[in-house]
Amino acid sequence: MSPSIAEANEALRTAVQQRREAQAAGKPHEAWYAERVAETLPERHIAADMLHDATRLADDEFDEAIERLRGDGIQHEQRPGSLPFLELLEELRTLHLSKSQDYGSESDPLANIRQGAEFVGIEAWRGCMVRVADKVQRLRTYCRTGRLVHEGVRDTLLDLAAYSLLAIVLFDEGRDA
Repeated sequence: MSPSIAEANEALRTAVQQRREAQAAGKPHEAWYAERVAETLPERHIAADMLHDATRLADDEFDEAIERLRGDGIQHEQRPGSLPFLELLEELRTLHLSKSQDYGSESDPLANIRQGAEFVGIEAWRGCMVRVADKVQRLRTYCRTGRLVHEGVRDTLLDLAAYSLLAIVLFDEGRDA
């Protein structure tokens, strides 16, 4: 039986924790990046099946996503990234999945953005930019007054990052159409 997405996420969290411990123990970054995350994750084909099921991609899109995940197979020398940054990326991923349940549709996780843009007759990525401008205005208010009533600075910045990424997705989608 294939592991669930929750089990795969737990395995990934375990791998991240192992790297944190290696970093805290003072091991050089080569040591904490030399360990393969795949050793703690499900078999590649099981993970691929899970990715396919979880994303509902068409077969050609799925094959392309798997190729991007595989990379070129060459071990590259890399400087370690910022762990807090990578953790924020995971937080954005979780936020996107959660908000897609509230705002998206069964077949389109970005339905709300597309429909809002269509309502006013602009491209979807431009609709996203309107939301970016709203978040920037909220931050201006905070910079001017030192307070926000309904949403904190951190939440606003997360939304700003998410809308920026969504604008890229929608811009690329429109360009590739």
